[in-house]
Amino acid sequence: MKQTFQYGTYSYEYFIEFAERKTLALEVLPDLRIIVKAPINATLSEIEGFLTRKWKWLEKQLSELRNLKKGRSKKDYVSGESFYYLGRQYLMLVESAPVDTVKLERGKLRVYTKKSPRSSEHNKKLVTEWYDYHRDRIFKREYKTALKLFDYTTMPQLGQRSMPKRWGSYTADNKVLLNPRLIEAPREAIRYVCVHELCHKISRKHDKKFYTELDKRLPNWRRIKQSLEIRHG
Repeated sequence: MKQTFQYGTYSYEYFIEFAERKTLALEVLPDLRIIVKAPINATLSEIEGFLTRKWKWLEKQLSELRNLKKGRSKKDYVSGESFYYLGRQYLMLVESAPVDTVKLERGKLRVYTKKSPRSSEHNKKLVTEWYDYHRDRIFKREYKTALKLFDYTTMPQLGQRSMPKRWGSYTADNKVLLNPRLIEAPREAIRYVCVHELCHKISRKHDKKFYTELDKRLPNWRRIKQSLEIRHG
């Protein structure tokens, strides 16, 4: 849910994520999107009062992120950059080592390289291979979990395809294609996209029949979809 927050001469757009929680929380994403996590029964006046109280913190976060983004339009694959994996953001640290490897350790994405830690090309190769391995494994696992919600006699084939504006696709030749960028999102979002596309085997269009099937198999899909679009769209 998108809203506009006015404070003095400043005006910012922000997104509200309603969830089963007791308190309000504020988050600023690397792309400068502002997220308010709110209890389901929170009112707009309560949320805006919370934003007013958090104004100085919000301005500080936005300023720091603007400075980080300045002059950097693409990843250089060096220490200090951040990467998303399964819904969490990880700081990357590159270190020299006898063997090339990439690991998630102590909340960091650690790249151990035989070459210079400043070798962007080699670091990118190592990180890309790490993502490819985990993407294939996790996509297959979540797809199998999604398939258990259906009683299809023939299983649509799973594949991947880069899509600028879509998270998934169900093709005319009975394939489910997932956007590789989904590996950045939580597991529940990957599963939701799988279920969404599998529902298209029943109805190709986003019609009443389609949404009836989706509601039946994944009642909380709207919350998951909203979070996916806000955080990774």
